[in-house]
Amino acid sequence: MPYRQTLPVFVFICGALSAAPHPLILVENGKPAATIVLSAGASPSEQRAAGELQHFVAEMSGARLPLRGEKDAARGTLVLIGRSPMVDRLAPSIPFTRLGDEGFALKTVGRTLIVAGGRRRGTMYGVSALLEKLGCRWVAYDASRIPKQTTVSVQPLDETQTPAFEYRDVYIAEAWDKDWAARNRLNGFTARLDESTGGKVEYYPFVHTFYQLIPPKLYFKSHPEFFALVDGKRRDDHAQLCLTNPELVRVAAARVIQWFGEHPSATIASVSQMDWGGECECANCRRVKAEEGGASSGPMLRFVNAVAELVEKKYPGKLIDTLAYAYTEEPPAKVRPRPNVRVRMCPIGACQAHPYEQCPYDAYIMKNLRGWAKMTNRIYIWHYNGNFSHFLLPLPDFDELAADVAMYRRNGVVGLFMQGTGMPGGESGRLRAYVLSRLLWNPAANVEQAIDEFNEIYYGKAAHTMREWFDLMQHLVRMPPEGEGQHLWCCRAPVATDLQMDQAGRIFNKALALADNDVIRRRVELAQLGFRYMEMQRLRRFEIHAGSYVSAGLDHLKQTVEPLFADTDRLGVTRLGEEHDRAHDFDAITRTLHAYPAVTVENRLLRLDIVAALQGRVVRLLDKTNRRERLNRPNPVEMNYPDRSGWGVTVYPGGFDAAPLPLRWRVESSAGGKITLTATSDAGLQVRRTLRLDAQQPVVYEELTARNAGAAPCDTILESQFDADAGSLERTTLRFTHRAGSVFERLLVRPEEQPAGSETFPGAQAPDGTWSLQGPNGYFGGTYTNEEVDRAIAVWNGKSQNRVSLTVRTALRRLEPNQFQSLRTAYTLR
Repeated sequence: MPYRQTLPVFVFICGALSAAPHPLILVENGKPAATIVLSAGASPSEQRAAGELQHFVAEMSGARLPLRGEKDAARGTLVLIGRSPMVDRLAPSIPFTRLGDEGFALKTVGRTLIVAGGRRRGTMYGVSALLEKLGCRWVAYDASRIPKQTTVSVQPLDETQTPAFEYRDVYIAEAWDKDWAARNRLNGFTARLDESTGGKVEYYPFVHTFYQLIPPKLYFKSHPEFFALVDGKRRDDHAQLCLTNPELVRVAAARVIQWFGEHPSATIASVSQMDWGGECECANCRRVKAEEGGASSGPMLRFVNAVAELVEKKYPGKLIDTLAYAYTEEPPAKVRPRPNVRVRMCPIGACQAHPYEQCPYDAYIMKNLRGWAKMTNRIYIWHYNGNFSHFLLPLPDFDELAADVAMYRRNGVVGLFMQGTGMPGGESGRLRAYVLSRLLWNPAANVEQAIDEFNEIYYGKAAHTMREWFDLMQHLVRMPPEGEGQHLWCCRAPVATDLQMDQAGRIFNKALALADNDVIRRRVELAQLGFRYMEMQRLRRFEIHAGSYVSAGLDHLKQTVEPLFADTDRLGVTRLGEEHDRAHDFDAITRTLHAYPAVTVENRLLRLDIVAALQGRVVRLLDKTNRRERLNRPNPVEMNYPDRSGWGVTVYPGGFDAAPLPLRWRVESSAGGKITLTATSDAGLQVRRTLRLDAQQPVVYEELTARNAGAAPCDTILESQFDADAGSLERTTLRFTHRAGSVFERLLVRPEEQPAGSETFPGAQAPDGTWSLQGPNGYFGGTYTNEEVDRAIAVWNGKSQNRVSLTVRTALRRLEPNQFQSLRTAYTLR
């Protein structure tokens, strides 16, 4: 086991039980009773360790223990810090080789206490562990418990500890304090650790590095072959590299060697894909991918291995890190990582509410992890434990963390990067950081005990009440009968009922009443921000009401949004999400605190509700025969809400990787089951969208046209995106016949696959004018004019919703003045 504790041994002499060993007295009645002895040649972290022990024993008892070198050590009770000849003589059985850089031994021999381990950080960690045995806790950088006692004694000890993971990084702002991270035995590069704490696992650079490795500005003109071939063109933006190019390997390796030379303290460099798609489609890359069972990780790992082999000749002790992320998460069939390569698997698609081995939605993650574990026992993990779009929203993932850190250890993982909220004030940031620090050292740590310990120290008299809030959120996700069994994915939030939100409000009122000083009150208020933010998002949900599209709780929102944001500023929350600063988020929400005029078009079968101010979007499509809503309703926590999902159109002024053309739509006419909307761009492109209901069948026809009314040519692509609510995607099938003649049929969510995905069908692979969805929420039949459509795209997501986006796009076309382009679609609903 990675964590081992040897209990004191009871010795029988002449058939009788010997007397129990006496405790070692360090301080007696407020007077020093022991001397701290620092080994000769002590490392900076060991010098720090001796100082920490002296400082905290003094804080506990008022007595400052003398600190001496080996030559000056007096007789009596001694605390030996670090390995020395005296330690080797008194305790020759301590396995220093096995302890490595970070393991340690705690051992009493007569009147001597030994705290010794790896010089880099091990002895320092041993002193922290000893202080914990004396009752000290550092649950947050600004909250600790140092017990007060006039006599300080140590019970007999004989134990060794080594960390479960070689790399332990908690990406939570509250975990970055140097002293807190060192005392809680973290060694990741995000903490502010330095030479005095034994350094850390230091990266240069850190992830998504392809464009640092081969900067497009330096290489694209002279070596376009280094860059990914996408849709028949080499691309230097939002794409990857051509990983099978042999010259690229040599250039990349030289660059990594340069990095290590410029950053000698770095122990590991990341050679990894950019944070988007665009993998190379050249013949060689496709061939290697096919040889590796169709896994995109195959070309990636072959490339990284080749770079690592060249780097190793210059820097044999350095490591190369790469990602198994998104399109490269699935392991390859043949290639295996070199010993100096760390594959970092990033399960971003996981349900974070439940242990991965128990959640059916995480079966594909376990399949991939076990696949990687078969080829290497040196895996790193990038684990997601924060809501990156909404730092304040509750994320009840503590049961999952308690189970999965241990699960990782059983499956060949040796390093963990736990990505939480990287800005101060994120939901449960201090608590999550403390619990994770315990688990990363020892996956068998008692999480319940750590939570209660944290609450008692951090919240004082309000601890029990704050535990009620914690338990209420955990109840939402725990599986029945203990809870409701909600699943929870990255950037989503649990759903609470009105009664549960009322209960939460009462909990915080009680906790605030129990806070007996300003510090505790501020801490409760900081936690309360999560509840208030959750309530704000619930109230933001838009509905069609009396000819408007409006938030259900608009009046209440107008009164509460500004005070909530003011309190985030007062309580030190600098950002509410990764994408934007707090001022941007405030403006984005306040801009939606009004009613949007909506136009209704209906007949006896269907009803459309259209909001011109939201990009001319259809926000509701009601099947009046069975009262079912057929369009996906977006969640208020989604980006750009409420201007998303439904049925919308986009015009691109160039390739579809360009930003959409900003258009301001208005209703030109609406009558007789038909509506026409128009918009004009600044460059003079006139866009018209007409929606018409069939009088006899449940069919909606759409016609989108763009006419160049300007004086200069312009390039355009037209797109129509229909976001269907198909019901459970485990029972939803997409069907069509390719233009090439073959039949496509796919159950969207299949066992041991992520409950989300996408497929693009260009050219001859596109549907031959018709495609359909059949699911629990009915039939959706899409048709379009074949000659107008260049490609079709299906995107599905069964995470916290059941959305299937059916998108069709025209080809890029240059419109001369007065020329136009059209896109005609229709949807049949049954």
